[in-house]
Amino acid sequence: MRKIYRYEKLSFSAPADEDVNFEIKFISDGNIGHTVINIPGDNDSEIANSGKCSLGKIQSLTSEKTISVSDIANPIPNEDTIAIEYYINKKLIAKHSNPKSETDRPYVILTIKFSVK
Repeated sequence: MRKIYRYEKLSFSAPADEDVNFEIKFISDGNIGHTVINIPGDNDSEIANSGKCSLGKIQSLTSEKTISVSDIANPIPNEDTIAIEYYINKKLIAKHSNPKSETDRPYVILTIKFSVK
């Protein structure tokens, strides 16, 4: 059965002209997945499996919340846990972990509010 894990009220502040880089790291062996990041405007980003992408300047991200949705699977039978870390500009903003006995196909949703320092 699929489960949804939500991480809300996440925030990140930086100077107005700073570039924002979003990264997802799969910690468990065998994780596969797809992440979409809905940012204000028309330049939404996608990441296949582990990886990173640029979200643009922080000043362009402050008008609305940014939503990240990851569809994760772990087909390795001897792996007991799905573990993922999310970073913005190399700073850990969320860490997800669930036993595969709960679900081996989680959706992980992050809600992030960006602000200018």
